[in-house]
Amino acid sequence: MPYNHRKPYRIIIIAAFAAAVSLAFAPALAAQDEGHVIEARGLISRDAVRPGETFKAAVIVQVQAGYHINDNAPLDEFMIPTTLVIDEHPDFEVIEFLFPKGHRARFAYSEAELVVYEGEVVLGVLLQAKAGAATGARTLKASVGYQACDNVSCLPPKELAFSIAVPVAATAGSDIHPEVFDKLVFPSLRK
Repeated sequence: MPYNHRKPYRIIIIAAFAAAVSLAFAPALAAQDEGHVIEARGLISRDAVRPGETFKAAVIVQVQAGYHINDNAPLDEFMIPTTLVIDEHPDFEVIEFLFPKGHRARFAYSEAELVVYEGEVVLGVLLQAKAGAATGARTLKASVGYQACDNVSCLPPKELAFSIAVPVAATAGSDIHPEVFDKLVFPSLRK
């Protein structure tokens, strides 16, 4: 059989194309492999905070349709609670967490009634910018720990990491997102 000098190049081009396609889709596949059935995003109650100022943050958790997660204080000691962790930051201090009450429901995998979150859930955090905080853009690293279940079974527990942007300014900022923050009533702020 005569040697075809073009055939090796065709194989190299096809292999290079396959490698490029697999690299292009790698981030999407990695996100799928993580298997999260929730999304989380963070907001703060002001467009900027001053050093020394107390402010609210909200973590909006969206649970995928068909799933639920336990609330932060499950009735069954074997159920894994939803948790919120804010990593330590030199410019901010966590004062208080606020979790909404879940709703009661029954599922095939449990004989007892459970208290769960479904759909959109808003978790609250009361924070204080430390007096010595430098002005500029800051980021709080956070994570939501949860166990997702459908009507029949539960997935392994997971943690979803995300960030909350916090601009620090020398002058007072304005309140933003009242549709979220007016509903977050922290016990330590009640008079």
